[in-house]
Amino acid sequence: METNGHYQLPPLLEVKDFSLAFPSFKKGLRETKMEVIKKLNITIHEGEIVAVVGASGSGKSLLANAILGILPDHAITHGTLLYKGENIKEVLRGKEISIIPQSIHSLNPLMKTGKQVQGVIHQSDRKVVQQDIFERVGLPEDAENKYPFELSGGMARRVLAAAAMVSPAELIIADEPTPGLDPKVLKETISLLKQLAREGKGIMFISHDIDTALTIADKVVVFYKGETIESADAAAFSGKGERLRHPYSKALWNRLPRNEFFQREKEMEQKQQSGEMLEIRGISYKYGNGPYVFKDLDLSLQPGEIVGLHGYSGSGKTTMAKVMAGYFQPEAGTIRLGGKKIKKKGMHPVQLIWQHPEKAINPRWQMHKVLAETNMENSPLLNELGIQEEWLSRWPSELSGGELQRFCIARALHDGTKYLIADEMTTMLDAVTQAKLWEMVLRIAKARSIGVLAISHDHQLLQRISDRMINFNEINHVHES
Repeated sequence: METNGHYQLPPLLEVKDFSLAFPSFKKGLRETKMEVIKKLNITIHEGEIVAVVGASGSGKSLLANAILGILPDHAITHGTLLYKGENIKEVLRGKEISIIPQSIHSLNPLMKTGKQVQGVIHQSDRKVVQQDIFERVGLPEDAENKYPFELSGGMARRVLAAAAMVSPAELIIADEPTPGLDPKVLKETISLLKQLAREGKGIMFISHDIDTALTIADKVVVFYKGETIESADAAAFSGKGERLRHPYSKALWNRLPRNEFFQREKEMEQKQQSGEMLEIRGISYKYGNGPYVFKDLDLSLQPGEIVGLHGYSGSGKTTMAKVMAGYFQPEAGTIRLGGKKIKKKGMHPVQLIWQHPEKAINPRWQMHKVLAETNMENSPLLNELGIQEEWLSRWPSELSGGELQRFCIARALHDGTKYLIADEMTTMLDAVTQAKLWEMVLRIAKARSIGVLAISHDHQLLQRISDRMINFNEINHVHES
């Protein structure tokens, strides 16, 4: 610990007995309090990386919003938030405290990404600094001249990370900064955050991804239902979790794909299934007059088959998924189900579960209407997915990303679904929920002979769930002469 004369320097951030609640109205308009964070205590010193991990919806992002002072006006808070020993003031936020936000919607859709990052740089050579950080986070040269909607989800996340990394802030709150990043870019992003810590910045790394958290953090704080249940050194997450105290902490560790995850039962193993084969032959696609995203692509899936697809971020995997699910029409090639072209009328037999659920749900619909779109509002699957009845009357903005994704999965598994494309389906979920959802989806897929194309950067996950795996870069002929 550094000292200043005879006095010890205060922590960069200190959260003391912090609680957060929102007013809630029961039947009869009786007002109660819905407590989402309970007596939370966290300390972050200069040069220290503290990971806050836990289930989706446990209050992690609300903690970030509280520190940044962007909670709704009706929020009820108790406890103390200190920055360098003093109460956090709004003047500090954005200057001495910066955030890498969870949602890529935080980017200005009307401004090119290069200009957005240059806007937070206080040096005179802004463009040079911006270009350097783009190169370091693995963004191509032309990314600075593109709008956010022209980038893949993983590339947009890198822009958000780049903006925080070049800011003069001393405390960085990274709220789910790494989902959807390919292994190379993930490694580089972790390296950059560690470099910032070596330069004296304190980092709160908020994530459901305990694997990544353990790679980057000095200390791990486990969050469960808004409460700190454990604070441990990263080294305690080893073996079977014997050095961890709380059962949920042990479950987070043991349910990782590289640990116990879940055991596929015999009926889940690949076997001859009845149904219609999905065939993609020679499809090509490009946006407007731009270059081809993919070209002459061939792919086939059998009923009930689980196929894992991996490839680098921005290679066109999500665009291919949108073409297969009928959102886009290919420039060339054919997509056939059982030897016939898919009819445009009615619900599409190929359903896509998007990586970012907020993009797939109408923000003006309550959640029961989202499910009614495919007649799934009363499905018994809702209980298996952990969808609570009270969520049905909420708006999308009132749910976490992981909670929204459960609705997307339920909606996609309607009676007419023949094939399911899971595009980083569980990247926003904790290890316990991820294992549970994949176990359920695979069981349903095998029972109903639904073919599944699982798109992910997580090789260990794909190896666990797939009957076979495909490298997208090997089947995409866009760069061939």
